[in-house]
Amino acid sequence: MLPKFHVLVGFIFSLILYLVFPGLSLIGIGIFFFSSFLIDFDHYLLYVFEKKNFNLKKAYFWFKNKGKKFSKIPKKERKNYSFHLSYFHGLEWIILFLVLGYFFSNYFYFVAAGMLFHLFFDWVSSYKSIERVIKFSIFFDYFNNKKLKEL
Repeated sequence: MLPKFHVLVGFIFSLILYLVFPGLSLIGIGIFFFSSFLIDFDHYLLYVFEKKNFNLKKAYFWFKNKGKKFSKIPKKERKNYSFHLSYFHGLEWIILFLVLGYFFSNYFYFVAAGMLFHLFFDWVSSYKSIERVIKFSIFFDYFNNKKLKEL
């Protein structure tokens, strides 16, 4: 799913949260908003490590081109292909931030909620495009990707 979609729905949902729950702090809502799309920073890091290039625009188009190549694969065959491992995408991070929220600050709950919001849309998108859920667990994706073809 493209970053602009995550930014847009994250903003809209943050605005809804602010209007429905006026007691929530603006800092918490801001943290939720930024967490709902900054989780994708791991994609940029992958580009930097693979291409040895820090150009954000080139990274965006590199992933966009990979998406175009993937969309040309017949839908029934797509589930046989692996995606790059997304290190910040997985329930392990959600659990970590929930634990940090319990022990340190409620703001970590907003990070967990924003990331979960992001992951939900990734799960729906992956199920629609490849009929399986990816990015549910970092460990599951790591071991599952070994069995699949690389794009």
